[in-house]
Amino acid sequence: MRLGLALARAAVHTSTVLAMAAASCAIAQAQVPAPGPAQDQIPDLPATYRFLVSEGAAQGGILYRTGSGSLAGLDLPLSFTDSAEYWGAYVCAQAGNSCAVTDLYNPSDYTLRPPAGTPGTLQIERVNVHNGTNIYDAATWQIAVVLGQVVNHFVSAPNGRAFALADHVNRLLRDGFGAQAPVRAVTRGSGFRYGGRAVDDAPRAYAFRMLASPWVSADPLRGSRFGALIRASPLPVDRPEYQPGTITWSDWKPITGENAWALLLGPLQAAYLHYLSGEGLGYVPFADIAVQNALGVLPTFALMQSPLGAVYSAPALGPGGGGGGEALPAGTVSVENNLSLYAGLKVLQGTLRAELAHDPDLQAGDRRVIRAALRTIRAMIDGGTPVPGTRTPGLLSFFKSSAWRAGEFVQGGVVAGTAAKAVWRAAAAPKAVDVNTWGIAALGAGQIDGWFGLGAAFNIWQNVKRWGGYGVGRTLWGVGYSDRDGNGLTAGGDYQAGVLSAEWTAGAITAVRALTRYYAALAPRSAFSTRVQGYLAVLHQDEAAMLAAIQRLRMDRYPEVGFAGTPPGYGQLLALTATRPYLYASRRYWIPFGWYANPIPSTCATSWVIMVADRFDPFGYGGMPN
Repeated sequence: MRLGLALARAAVHTSTVLAMAAASCAIAQAQVPAPGPAQDQIPDLPATYRFLVSEGAAQGGILYRTGSGSLAGLDLPLSFTDSAEYWGAYVCAQAGNSCAVTDLYNPSDYTLRPPAGTPGTLQIERVNVHNGTNIYDAATWQIAVVLGQVVNHFVSAPNGRAFALADHVNRLLRDGFGAQAPVRAVTRGSGFRYGGRAVDDAPRAYAFRMLASPWVSADPLRGSRFGALIRASPLPVDRPEYQPGTITWSDWKPITGENAWALLLGPLQAAYLHYLSGEGLGYVPFADIAVQNALGVLPTFALMQSPLGAVYSAPALGPGGGGGGEALPAGTVSVENNLSLYAGLKVLQGTLRAELAHDPDLQAGDRRVIRAALRTIRAMIDGGTPVPGTRTPGLLSFFKSSAWRAGEFVQGGVVAGTAAKAVWRAAAAPKAVDVNTWGIAALGAGQIDGWFGLGAAFNIWQNVKRWGGYGVGRTLWGVGYSDRDGNGLTAGGDYQAGVLSAEWTAGAITAVRALTRYYAALAPRSAFSTRVQGYLAVLHQDEAAMLAAIQRLRMDRYPEVGFAGTPPGYGQLLALTATRPYLYASRRYWIPFGWYANPIPSTCATSWVIMVADRFDPFGYGGMPN
């Protein structure tokens, strides 16, 4: 995939590093100072939290209320807040952008869609942003909502019960919106096949990565001064929901990484915070929706595991996209997806083990289900037979033997060939920031150093800064998305300022803290103490710098910072409110992995800031670093 700087290797055997890390585990807790109040780290955190638990436009929040079906009256989060002015006066006015579009009604499948081309692409983007919830965003939101009440004692409006609010997402994933807006990618003929097999019951199927209700969704330009840009071909007179300025939902992509967050990490971590941290119960009850949703999809994750241990990015969509979305090439693997899944499986493993040890209500059948699930998890991680008739070397083998190249983790690739002769073809470019920062957090620095030598995990972070760090002069502010963002270090050692991501910077802070925890425990006992102390000095400086800089992406502070690419007249495009959300990015930017970043209030960015403020690592069971 790339030529990278080789990592410094310690002159000790791998087993020695692991032994030292294990011996010093008890020291880690004493050596890492306890965090102070979250408000001391991130000012105005109560106002930031209010964004996550308040209704939309009128209250400056992200929540909307469902209006039909079994979920009627429940509050759910959107991924973003936006405005007609942002799209119409800014995005549509950019060079090369035309937003004049005539949407076409198809009576054979009742769809109303824009034609191919720039106007249609822009319309689909803003409809998705305006109406959609990415299930990864909702998962981070679940954790942050419960953290705010359990750790910070914030009031969890609108119902005052954070876990009940977070549980609405679990109910959505279980029950769905209704027939017109399915949430699970159930096999349909040759479409949505998992490892070549059918999954024909919804609780076992992947969820779609983006969810919206209703199916016929409004363009945010509708009813605004830009509404005349949107026209439509003749519409059915007997279906009043079809109007100019609406299109039918078009994003039907079931992706492994999003499902790992939505069905494992988000709900199980939120449940841990509620039952263990909040109520002192010692376990998450087996009957909890989060546990049952996770157990339902676990066999499907196993079906998707390749002969090399990696889990494929998406089920096969079949001819025509299997009813939704563009098909990924056969055998496509995202390393980030696999890291998210690995972390989710470890959290599910910890959850199930706690139930076996402490849940007095478990029946004999429940225990059999749990033990079978633990065997599946163990096989998926360490190798074995997760599905009858198959064998895998496991996720850890994939990370060590295939995903690692030239001192970093590659962003993805393709598993080609037959099961007996599978071949890994790593993607040469682009490099991805999150696969490396999340790789540190999910695997743990001890695991990485144990594989590749003392300092390997630290050097991943050093490499990321060289090609992905955003900053001013010699001061690091954070990270963007890839090595193509205009970030990284110049030949003279200064940082470049291409695009800054609040969400991915928060992930980098989490990785730096995981590194700090590991090396702080190792330093007193290591024969390389001087080197390790040098690592710690760099890590402490980087954490402090990024914590300060991420706050520049808070919505009320953003217009005064002077980021390159700040939309002119930003305060007139998006109304400031009493809440303090964080923006997705410092400017509008095409991320090379396939979507636009926009400088608008973001659920996942705001949720990650809550996690950073409370030192909660979502990749570790109970929020503890791996």
